[in-house]
Amino acid sequence: MRSEPYEVDLEDVGVAYCGLDEDVSAKPPLQTRLLFQFYRWRTELRCKHFYIPCLVLAILFVIATVTAVVLLQVLNKESHRIIKSEMDLREYRAVTLKSNGLRVALISDVNGTESACAAAVSVGSFAEPADLQGLAHFLEHMLFMGSIAYPDENFFEYLVQTQGNGYTNAYTSDEITDFYFSTRSRFKFIMKVFAQFFSNPLLAPNAIRREVSAVNSEWQLDLNSDAWTSWDLMRELSNPKHPFHTFSTGSISTLNRTDIQDRLWEFYDRYYSANLITVAIIGNETLDTLQEWAEEIFTAIPNKEKTKPVFNQLPFPPGDKRYISRAIYYQPKSDKDSIKLVFPINIPDYPNLSYLTYLLGYEGKGSLYQYLSTRGYITTLISSISTEAQNFVLVSVTCDLTETGLKKPKEIVKALFQFVKRVKDNGVNEQLWKENKQIDELKFKFKEKEDPANYASTISAQMARVTDPRDYLDPPSRRIYNQTLEEEIMAHITPDNFNMYISSLKLSPDSITVYGPQLTEKEKWYNTPYRNLQIEQSDITNWENVDLDDDLTLPETNPFIPDDFNMKEYEGTAKPVTVDAPEVSDMTVWWYQDEEFNQPKIYMGCRVQPTPSKPSVESALLSEMLSTVFQRETSESLYPAVSVDYSIGILFDDYWVITLSGFSDEAKVKKVIESGLDSLFQLNFAQDDEHFNATVREPMRKEYVNVQNWMPAQLSRRYAKMVQDENLYTSQDALDKIDSLTQQDIQDLRDNFLNNIAIDCSIMGNVVRQQAAEYAEILKNKLVTGADGSSTIVKEDRLASYIYPVFKLPVNTTLVIRKKVLNPDEPNSGVLTQFQIGPKESNGPYTDKLPYHRYVLATLLGLMMREPCFNYLRTQQQLGYVASCFEEEYKDIMVFNILVQGSREDAGAFVIAEQQDIFVDLQYDKFVNQSNTDDGQKLWQDIKVALRKQIEEKPISLSEKNTQLNKEIFSPTRDFERKEKKVKALETVTMDDFLEFYRRYLMSENRRKISSQVYGKDDDMPITVDASKGEVLVTDIQTFRADLSERFAKDE
Repeated sequence: MRSEPYEVDLEDVGVAYCGLDEDVSAKPPLQTRLLFQFYRWRTELRCKHFYIPCLVLAILFVIATVTAVVLLQVLNKESHRIIKSEMDLREYRAVTLKSNGLRVALISDVNGTESACAAAVSVGSFAEPADLQGLAHFLEHMLFMGSIAYPDENFFEYLVQTQGNGYTNAYTSDEITDFYFSTRSRFKFIMKVFAQFFSNPLLAPNAIRREVSAVNSEWQLDLNSDAWTSWDLMRELSNPKHPFHTFSTGSISTLNRTDIQDRLWEFYDRYYSANLITVAIIGNETLDTLQEWAEEIFTAIPNKEKTKPVFNQLPFPPGDKRYISRAIYYQPKSDKDSIKLVFPINIPDYPNLSYLTYLLGYEGKGSLYQYLSTRGYITTLISSISTEAQNFVLVSVTCDLTETGLKKPKEIVKALFQFVKRVKDNGVNEQLWKENKQIDELKFKFKEKEDPANYASTISAQMARVTDPRDYLDPPSRRIYNQTLEEEIMAHITPDNFNMYISSLKLSPDSITVYGPQLTEKEKWYNTPYRNLQIEQSDITNWENVDLDDDLTLPETNPFIPDDFNMKEYEGTAKPVTVDAPEVSDMTVWWYQDEEFNQPKIYMGCRVQPTPSKPSVESALLSEMLSTVFQRETSESLYPAVSVDYSIGILFDDYWVITLSGFSDEAKVKKVIESGLDSLFQLNFAQDDEHFNATVREPMRKEYVNVQNWMPAQLSRRYAKMVQDENLYTSQDALDKIDSLTQQDIQDLRDNFLNNIAIDCSIMGNVVRQQAAEYAEILKNKLVTGADGSSTIVKEDRLASYIYPVFKLPVNTTLVIRKKVLNPDEPNSGVLTQFQIGPKESNGPYTDKLPYHRYVLATLLGLMMREPCFNYLRTQQQLGYVASCFEEEYKDIMVFNILVQGSREDAGAFVIAEQQDIFVDLQYDKFVNQSNTDDGQKLWQDIKVALRKQIEEKPISLSEKNTQLNKEIFSPTRDFERKEKKVKALETVTMDDFLEFYRRYLMSENRRKISSQVYGKDDDMPITVDASKGEVLVTDIQTFRADLSERFAKDE
């Protein structure tokens, strides 16, 4: 044996290791040490007489060593692998940029046509300084307003919307600020501009002043939103030592400061660091290319080695009766009675609460929902997670209340703790926990593609919470049954660890009522009247000592969990075809077997059409009541199916639409169809009148009363439609009729509807022809037998009978609708300027052009006007937070809309309408100027390319494909070649065609125009119009509509 030091060259691992003794302080990797050990043994063995046997042992050792090294590498690679569904054909890769430590998730979708990118910053409103509330949200706005490299304020929006035909957005939550966009072209360059948000923003003073106004407008937009007012009330009444207490939106009063630019930079420099930013990139390039782009584009983001802000306090500290065990009574903005029970789960690191929320929100037999609903206390129950933070989670149980329930909130709380006692007494049910996980795994495994921008946003936000790539997609397989953790979670659901929020307009700031105390306090930001009381100890004691109730039980084993996921042998065709089978000879059944998405799912949609009749307010209300009764009475039997992603619904209207979707397991599909339709004919129309009023009539009445709380922009659109559509009625029309309708009327509507019906069905997915016929036959037979055999089925094309054409507006005229907001507290005004174009199938005056010539021009108009509209009306003129231009179809008639909502005191509805007209004229001149330049012509071609990509875009999921095919199947002008025809029309369209179209429909004497103006509470409304501009004031919509008679011809 050699005694002197010797050197072994280990090229594979790149080290030189000298001597016989290990230097523990600088221990090399395990594979290095194993190889060194082998070299040392080999040297020793050369001096022995039993060289060959030992050589064999040495070789075996080498094999074992190599195996161990490979295994280590596999395990190491596995720990850095993004776990995706085995059905997901996209490729994923997690990388960390060497230059700055920024973590990136790459998703290569070679078949995708829309790319997306999202960046999540691990900081939100919780990190704001106490004296600058809304700063994080304001910074989110400001980062869109240009960078040093690309200083034009709307350059990014212009690229995304106009050239990329995509969209962009962002949000600020408590601990995360997330930015995202999608595009159909110029992905790399747009991503390069996007990355400048996080390395070299401008934060220019002139933009700051305007964007403070935009944030203020966003806050005022939600002043009458119950979601925002209740949320902010919860925050205001929390522990002021925790940032949950702060006002996160921001307003002029919190942000309009002389040092605001310095404070923006201070916040940006403190938190916008590469090590606190996570990025998700989705593109149709390879993973290697996407990684190259990520390294090239995002390397410039500096790593300032910042740490996430940490918050040691809790918003609702256990045992602190100032903030927990509170009963908060408040007045909402809408006429809606509700109770919300909020439990803080003070466990760090985002514990998975799916088992708890599943139990609390279950609606099947023995559930809390069924218990409270059958007693007439509630109409809905939702269990949800309100907030997820570093060291706490808020779990909520929210119920819409009946009059009886509003008077008995303590009974509702008692029932909840009776159910919780049942859960705790049974202990954590491992079988039920695993069944819940199994269902979530099925959903994950067979999850269909979603919108790329939203998907990227979801992934980037998840990455901000976790560091292990295996958790980036939050796969259920990573959940491990942990009885101790589940018991710890459940231990937080106690009578002394929740707050109760009771909301009703019947509560009063002026006096005590039978529903609660006098509301003597007002929330600061939304002026919500409230009263904050401590829950009596006697009530807590009573809830701690509740008895079990036999009507409250745990969910049974779910009978709808599918077993068969096999793909059927393909026998389909390229396009949907009708099924020729004797059992459905009296129906029209369209069938399409999919072979593209490899999903064991089925989509079924059927239109059941009676003899056409004129719609009425009464029939619409009765259909709505029938829908409510059906949903309430089928929840117990069908909720287990719904929890496994089966869906069966019936839309009751002038015709019925019966839909089913879910896994294609034949036995389960038949079970869902039969259960749903059997329930339709087992509905109870002899309910106690008080119960019927509380659970059906009153909720419907409140929906129509609450129209007064619609945003002005919504009302402006409603009024414009009412001028053109004789079948639209006012909310007051509905309120005048509701009380006169009885349960017998509902039953008569159902039964009479089925006397003479035509049935058109589409069935597609993992389904063969014979199965499609069987499913359609089951549906037909259930309808016939349910109607006691009195139903007559006729094979007749009634699709066109249910399209009620709208009225043509007079030419060269602007119909001006001026209405005051219905809510006396609404500060916003909303204005819709709408131009009628004509039937979507017609080319109108362009008779010498290819089919869809006019349709393509209308689509181009919407695409080309989107960004300029936002830039002029919002960014430059600061007219309101809502500012958009878009084309749409209303009852097969194309229209073009300019919609703005704002609350500027010096820019009410009249000014907004004027500026919309100015914008139309200015933008036309800009388009004319662009058409005369090479850059303008290049932009025109780029926009046409972007639109072509959109038209040719294949559906990204079976669900989307089903929607697209059904749009044709249930169209009177069915055309499965529509896409190809639109592309051909697009190829021939010129910029001159576009300018002529613009003049004809938006500016010329041929235009048909409405200006629907809804005035805010402080906005002065003029009583005259300018006749010289062709303006006609419509004071009474229904009276004016009665004088209209002309409708669009099909070829107009």
